[in-house]
Amino acid sequence: MSLRFLLSLGIFGGMIALCVIGWPIGGMGGLIGGAVGGLFGLLGRGYDAGERLGNVYTGALFGLPIGFLLGGAYLVGWPYLMSLYH
Repeated sequence: MSLRFLLSLGIFGGMIALCVIGWPIGGMGGLIGGAVGGLFGLLGRGYDAGERLGNVYTGALFGLPIGFLLGGAYLVGWPYLMSLYH
């Protein structure tokens, strides 16, 4: 295994751990975003199984922080905006 591969797995595992630790502040959104990103990567084009797996991994890696951000905005920002409105 190369160092680049281990670093990549560490980043992916760290983002999943961050979503689990940050569950009350939008972590579920991060895991959902990772799953949706992985599904979009699965729908992408690939010539062999390795390239398709890379597409799934990249989609999930991009979906995790975006989902975490949107989940946090929904769980923290939405009640704040509603309290300003009422």
